[in-house]
Amino acid sequence: MTLIKSLIYKFLNKKISNIYDNRFNNYNNTPKGVFWNSKLSQDLRLNIILNKILNNSKNGKFSIADIGCGYGRLYEIIIERNLNGRIQYQGFDINKKLIRFCNENKDFENVKFAIGSFPFKNIDYVVMSGTYNLAPTNNINLWENYIIKNLKLNWNFAKKGMIFNCLIREKRTIHKYLYYTELSWIKKMCEENFCKPIIIKHYMLNEDITVILKR
Repeated sequence: MTLIKSLIYKFLNKKISNIYDNRFNNYNNTPKGVFWNSKLSQDLRLNIILNKILNNSKNGKFSIADIGCGYGRLYEIIIERNLNGRIQYQGFDINKKLIRFCNENKDFENVKFAIGSFPFKNIDYVVMSGTYNLAPTNNINLWENYIIKNLKLNWNFAKKGMIFNCLIREKRTIHKYLYYTELSWIKKMCEENFCKPIIIKHYMLNEDITVILKR
């Protein structure tokens, strides 16, 4: 990566972090606090990811790195579903305030949360839910390069697979700070950089897809 690109990506991370600072100050640890429309849509997306991993892992234990973990809702769901005995969870986010909140949460005492955009060591599954939806730029090429760069970094640490979701429309666009991809682009991008993806769509999430990349 060139020095200029590195500086641009750091600038994007800073802008994203500032946006989430303001949002979290206003709405705290709620779906709105991390830009989700509702608890239903937030939890549905997270459960889709979790169920795919559970189906692939049968009854064994496994580890997850949650990139863009926010206030730790995925781990709350893991606790609610009594899966914390099976899942070794780690949460990562570029926002210091969100990570501080997670580390001070008494329900998360036995879990590690850290500032970052990728795990620090190899892990079974790397997951991202809504992590790349908020775009602090109108430059689609710049934002897509940023997404690819981050996905590549995380793929290097994923021993069994990587799962992420994204918004989708017929034509790629950034609208009101939200990035929408298109099916043909995401398929080509995954095949060129990772592997042939499994792409699923839920009938309750009209503008969403979940992308599964297996080792």
